[in-house]
Amino acid sequence: MDVSAAAIILRVVLALLLIPVILVTLGLAWNHPPLGEPPGLAFRLKTYLTTHVAEVRDDAIFPELRPRHYAIEAQPLFEAVNRAAQGLGWEITGVDAERMVMHAVVATPVWRFKDDVTIWLRSLPQGGSAVYARSESRIGKGDLGANSRHILDLIQAAEKTMGVKK
Repeated sequence: MDVSAAAIILRVVLALLLIPVILVTLGLAWNHPPLGEPPGLAFRLKTYLTTHVAEVRDDAIFPELRPRHYAIEAQPLFEAVNRAAQGLGWEITGVDAERMVMHAVVATPVWRFKDDVTIWLRSLPQGGSAVYARSESRIGKGDLGANSRHILDLIQAAEKTMGVKK
């Protein structure tokens, strides 16, 4: 094998190695997760590359996935969340207004992968209410932050609907 053939093979191999890095970088850029926030870049990257679920929980490691508390009662908040999900173009697949639970399907922008989102509200003992949500990709082992982005987009849209200022 001459030098030029070896150089071509090396370039092809390097290009093949760079393609996944470029795709991951573009996916993360599209979802713009808060990479620099606690618990840190390395932990967040590992999570976004190996996890296909994001869930709002009281003990969430990521601060943006902790429940948001609002001074309004659960029913008007549920209506605002429902309007927000519709405004985001989500396919609402089920609503239980009595239990304040909603199910939706979100299609990712580029590849149109389907993610299942469940939103539920809780009345708080001290008054007001809180939003909880879970978003899960149907395929894949890592979501590049897409499921967290779904939850953040919903919260932002609901707060805009309610006139909450950040």
